[in-house]
Amino acid sequence: MLLTVILCSDFRKLQLKIDIPVVNSEKWGMEKMPDLIRYGKVCFESYTPFYTERTERLHSMLLNCGHELARSPEYRFDGLNRGNHNLVIWQYTLNGMGRVSHGGREYPVPPGSAFVLMVPEPHVYFLPPDSASWEFLYVTVNGSELVRLGTEYRRRNGIVRPFAADSATVRMAWELLAVCREKRLAGRYDASARAYSFLMSLMAEPALSAPARGEDFMARVHAFCRKNLDRPISVDELARVAGCSRWHFTRRFQEIEGVPPHEFIIAQKMRLAVRMLQTTAAPVKEIAMQCGFEDTSYFCKVFKHHYGTTPGGYRSGGESAGSPRREHGAGV
Repeated sequence: MLLTVILCSDFRKLQLKIDIPVVNSEKWGMEKMPDLIRYGKVCFESYTPFYTERTERLHSMLLNCGHELARSPEYRFDGLNRGNHNLVIWQYTLNGMGRVSHGGREYPVPPGSAFVLMVPEPHVYFLPPDSASWEFLYVTVNGSELVRLGTEYRRRNGIVRPFAADSATVRMAWELLAVCREKRLAGRYDASARAYSFLMSLMAEPALSAPARGEDFMARVHAFCRKNLDRPISVDELARVAGCSRWHFTRRFQEIEGVPPHEFIIAQKMRLAVRMLQTTAAPVKEIAMQCGFEDTSYFCKVFKHHYGTTPGGYRSGGESAGSPRREHGAGV
């Protein structure tokens, strides 16, 4: 049985269509239909192939796929409240924006990006208050091999990353919908093969979809740093400026600059401090504030770590009083 759920734009009117094809002499079954309206979703398409007979255990399987629109705060899923079966969820934003909470951090999922989450694990994905709606594609798979691949993908790419609309993975997600819609899914072996192919496409995605050029990537980061050296700058902020996840940004940044982002930020603040010590008579406390340090003592400690002397000692002795112990990226 292939469960096809279609919900029109007015999600109070539900149209349910159930097709029962005979596929490779295997029996199909249908699980109880979820209450889609309860979660504030408009379900354009949702397909869940379910087999009652299994001749052997398969280590990859397509669980479901769909195209939906969330537009209610009730749309919220907790990765620890979805049973104990191991799943991999890929969800790609077409319009609007969703958000993922994982590991004590929140990640926006804007258009052109997708998250990969595992079940069970401590995560929540939801429609945030600042987003009127969230339109997305999703593919959910299970099986030991796909869980292994999903875990490896996450290790390499993090929770959220960009995908071009014409990328192989996005095209394959649309193709899975078409296969189910047109009843071309030829049984559990075909479903298993397609699920495995989808994860292989995911693993084969280029290391970075956007921004494509390192020069553009760093130009935005440098410009942001120049404008904001007088306050604390977080790595999460720089990742948002660059348009990618924190994990992906940190990896790409270090490839280009040779140091982690937080070291780069501190180094730029120290360069600003040196320029002010050399060219102004501003007191150390004021320089600390201009460099984004509220605690002058901590500023002096960081400065000494970089230059081997205090700010006052550096000013008194000129450049001969101290030199950078390490250079962190190009100056801003």
